[in-house]
Amino acid sequence: MATLFNTPEIAEFYVKYRPVYPAFVYDKIFQVLDDGSAGKNRQFAVDVGCGSGQSTRQLAEHFDRVLGLDSSEAQLNEARSKFCSGVSNAVFRCETADRLSEVVEDGSADVVTIAAALHYFGSKSFFEKCLKVLKNGGVMAAYCYSFKMDGWDSADVGRIFQEFFAGILQGNFEQGVCEQGVKHVINKYEDLFTALVEVFPKTERFSRTVVQRRSLNEVGGLIRSLGVYKAYRDRNPNCDDPANTLISRLKAFCGVDSEDEPVVNMPMEYFMIIGKKA
Repeated sequence: MATLFNTPEIAEFYVKYRPVYPAFVYDKIFQVLDDGSAGKNRQFAVDVGCGSGQSTRQLAEHFDRVLGLDSSEAQLNEARSKFCSGVSNAVFRCETADRLSEVVEDGSADVVTIAAALHYFGSKSFFEKCLKVLKNGGVMAAYCYSFKMDGWDSADVGRIFQEFFAGILQGNFEQGVCEQGVKHVINKYEDLFTALVEVFPKTERFSRTVVQRRSLNEVGGLIRSLGVYKAYRDRNPNCDDPANTLISRLKAFCGVDSEDEPVVNMPMEYFMIIGKKA
């Protein structure tokens, strides 16, 4: 994963254009965490694959301590200097997900979160590491989002996005790039949930769709922050930038001159798989 995201350019796109997770994501985590508990357990959270710190910062508003782990030093630099600057109860370490149980003490974490990253390293073995570091009653929550192909301003706008994603996904699949990770996102972690059920005694799935008003510049920035897009560009450096083509088509269709004006209602589906330790 680090090879996809360990560049200052991608890290900058992450911190600038990746969405902050809606409050209902954390409400769901706390609902499961507090169920059956005499009090609120908010001492220590671990954010694995934290990237530029969007989820880490939101966790820091609720927990005494938060540890953000990521394999990309470029992403962590963005987290420390920008998104989590001044957040005194959040610390970061450059570590891979498979070292979770070596970095975090057994039975010490109230929550382990994985935001938009599980599709790169999720496995039964990783879930076992999560179970090991969680306290009794602790929760592992992996959440992500995807573009929905319906619910756009018009069928034509949805078709433009469908054609864009079909092009870069087909190009990556033909070259054997990002295939498994993309499939995990497309099936909303269904196959990873199957592995989770084998490890955690209590499990749950959750999803909700949100429509977000975005400018074409924001749409382009979000697209350029995606691993599947970065992989396509790395392997096709001499082709026309498909993000530029997408924005040009949307600009012409929407009849606007400015790429900074909010013009697109973008439907995003947020989905989550949760495991709770007995």
